[in-house]
This record gives sequence, C-alpha cells and structure tokens, in this order.
Amino acid sequence: MNQSKDVLFARLKNFKTDPEALRTHFLGHVQKMPSTPYRDNRVDYVGWAVTSRDGTLDDGIRRIAPGGSNARGVNPTDACSGSLAQVIDDLGRTGLKPYRARIMQLESEGAEMPLHTDAKVETWRLHIPIITNPNCFFEWQRDDGSIESVHLPADGSAWLVRVDVNHRAVNRSNEPSHRVHLLMGLSVNPPFQKLAEPWLPVARERSPSHQAEEQAAALSLFAHSMAN
Repeated sequence: MNQSKDVLFARLKNFKTDPEALRTHFLGHVQKMPSTPYRDNRVDYVGWAVTSRDGTLDDGIRRIAPGGSNARGVNPTDACSGSLAQVIDDLGRTGLKPYRARIMQLESEGAEMPLHTDAKVETWRLHIPIITNPNCFFEWQRDDGSIESVHLPADGSAWLVRVDVNHRAVNRSNEPSHRVHLLMGLSVNPPFQKLAEPWLPVARERSPSHQAEEQAAALSLFAHSMAN
C-alpha cells in the first residue's frame, strides 16, 4: 500500500488526545445539554453538534439533505469548550480540515445496522472514541464479501475510516450500554503519510500459498482447454 485510496482504516499519525479529559468533559458538560435524537439505518442515536453551520447543537446531527447549502459545519457550538475545543483546534492544525464535528451516542439495544455506503468516491471520516466497550466494532464488507471488524479503543487515538466502502457501526454488548464517539467529516482526504498502523487494506492481501493455488488452478484450466 502506498496511497490512501488503498487503505480501509488507519490511525492518524502523531496525534493523541487526553481520553480521560474528553470523558470528563462529555459527562460533566456535553451530556447535560439538550441532545438531538436520530434514527439512522434502523438504529437509535442521540447527538450533540460540536461544530455546525449555524453554531447550534442540533445542526448536522441528522443526515444533511443533498442540494442544500454548501456551507461546512465549522462554527463552534456551546459544546465546543474545554478539552473538546482543544481537540478540535489540534485537529485543525493537521491540515485535514475537519467539519460537522459531533458527538454521537449509539445504544446497544435494537436492530443491528445494515451495511451501507455514505459516498461514491473515496471519503474518510475521523472518529475519536470517548466511551466504548469491547463489543463495539466498526465493520466493512469488501468486494469479495469478506467482513473486516475492528474495535476502536478509547485510548486518545484518532481513527480514520473509509465510508465509501460498505460499512456499519455496531454495539453488541449484551447489557444496556453506550458507545460515544466524537466524529467528523474531512474536507480533504488524508495523505498516505498521515496514516499509521494499525491499518487495513481495501483489497484483502492474499497469502503466497493462496496465490500459488490460484496459479496452479489457472494452469490446470489452461492445460485442460489445450487438451480439448
């Protein structure tokens, strides 16, 4: 892999937040503010805008209809203070131009989100987990039908995920629990140099033995066709 378009998921290189400060700010400040309920792809969220088009807490929580204003949600809301404001400022200095930052709380109960795409061209979203559990995963389905599943830990890392590939977020906890992420769109795709391990390729890498099996099968088919 040597281009961002070849990558499905990666960590943002040389970027780290204070996860405990973010959790404290969310629980002590943001969670007490009015939230916006949102049902998307059969699952229920509640959300708070951190940056929005008009500075309100509800703008950008629900899906923005196509054909509307081209304005990016970059105006800070009342939630954007303290350690959360520091994170937004730090991300702005990476050159990725984040917009429509919001905190989304995914419940563990209800139907599982179906696989879906949010774009037709290479598009990335940035996630910083605030509260999670080991049963929360981000999943992709490759063209060959295989499923890749990763857990995004709330360790202060910023995770870059492709949303133009079939994907979904799941919270499979057997007990009532929340998955709370700070997430945002990016006005520019991350250059490959900003991607760090752990990462996943878009195309599943084949082992040497698998490649040898495919070559042997192709030769056998060729020999059979020549014999006939």
